[in-house]
Amino acid sequence: MDRKNALAKNILIFGLGTSLSKLMSVLLIGLYTAYITADDLGYYDILITVILMATPMVTLQITDALYRHLLELRDGNDETDATRVLSGAFAVVAGGLFLAVVVLCILNMLAEIRLGWILPGYFVTSVMLVFSQQAARGLRRNTVYALSGVTYTGVMLAANLIFIITLGVGVEALLYSVIIADVFAILLIECTVGVYRRVRFSLISFKQVREMCHYSVPLLPHAVIWPVMMVVNRYAILHFEGLEANGLFAAASKFPALLMTVYNIFGLAWQENAILEYGSHDRNEYYTKTFRMYVRLLSGTILLLLPATRHIVSLLLHESYYDAWQLIPLLYMGSMFQAFSNFYATVYMGAKRTMGLFVTTMLGVGGGITVCLLTIPYIGAQAASLAHMTAFLLAWLLRVVHTRRYAKIELNPPILLLMAVLSTAYIYSFFRAVPMADLLLFLAAIPIFIWLNRDLIRIIIGMAKGALRKKEETV
Repeated sequence: MDRKNALAKNILIFGLGTSLSKLMSVLLIGLYTAYITADDLGYYDILITVILMATPMVTLQITDALYRHLLELRDGNDETDATRVLSGAFAVVAGGLFLAVVVLCILNMLAEIRLGWILPGYFVTSVMLVFSQQAARGLRRNTVYALSGVTYTGVMLAANLIFIITLGVGVEALLYSVIIADVFAILLIECTVGVYRRVRFSLISFKQVREMCHYSVPLLPHAVIWPVMMVVNRYAILHFEGLEANGLFAAASKFPALLMTVYNIFGLAWQENAILEYGSHDRNEYYTKTFRMYVRLLSGTILLLLPATRHIVSLLLHESYYDAWQLIPLLYMGSMFQAFSNFYATVYMGAKRTMGLFVTTMLGVGGGITVCLLTIPYIGAQAASLAHMTAFLLAWLLRVVHTRRYAKIELNPPILLLMAVLSTAYIYSFFRAVPMADLLLFLAAIPIFIWLNRDLIRIIIGMAKGALRKKEETV
């Protein structure tokens, strides 16, 4: 299979695993806002953001090294090497989790953190699911990875409905549901791939663990600093606007999941191809073609989302959260630049020069935090959306320049200019809030999306036809 078809195949596989969970997170926000107060949702959002910030420090981002090193075992024939990589990575994760659970228990005894006694379980299952999924991807079991996403989504939905509606548990239900969904997804991967059954402490190579840490530790600031910016933004909202405003921002932050669904489908598939093809002689041409396709896909998706979002908000969110719609456009733009930035991050991973991620991330986050602190007294919670967009835009532009020493990705200025003009016009119309204009712009976005993504659509249709022909031949 050529690499173009391999990318399209992976897009379809990862689409199954990631799109459902991302779309479900948007649909569930209607349930949350109907049964959970803005204050409680705001507190939960801050709590989870802090956990998200702590996770990379606990795991040393070793799961990224796990994926990268397993993927290098191209043929997957050397079971001993795979076991050695898995065992070393698991030892790092297990040690970090043990320390984290001890610290959490001590903090709960000293400070009695609200929901604090649920956090150790949440922390452990979340990290172990990521470990299992990264191992499955590294072992080329992408279909299992996708099915674990489907399982997680189904269990999460059922658990939320039972805890929130039937039992009336409240905000604690969000944590319980994640823990249960994590466990079911982990069990699926374990039954099919046997990640933890492969662990053999006797095979651990400390030299290889050091090599993996050498790869993963420079990723640590990159992974930590983005949640740090999220924490600063949320505490700035909390200080200047109050917990209710933070709840509105938490609700608004769920809607970029619609755009990040596209990123997760494409980005996960691309990450594998980018690493495997880094040594190819036509790397620059391949990366350039793929990024241009990526720009068209995400930009076209934003044009579809903007006219529809305000109406989706009115359908999904409780009326007390309705003002959250004003925060969403800049979050969309920030998520697009985040996807662009992450695309360029794969160049560093392919080259094993992950220190560049640290530098560009620090500068981007520094710019975002500065914008937030300077503007929040004047524009309120909108400052956090503006900071989100600024940080990822700056990080992406810096990576465009810096990664040229590893791969020369040529941008397409006419398309970028066209999409900048169209996005600005659509955002202007968004804030004008005229229903008929929304309808006309949405109808106009459909042919624009199809025209922009005609090559990708042809590839996917061609693959679907090929799969149908093979099925007919076997019948």
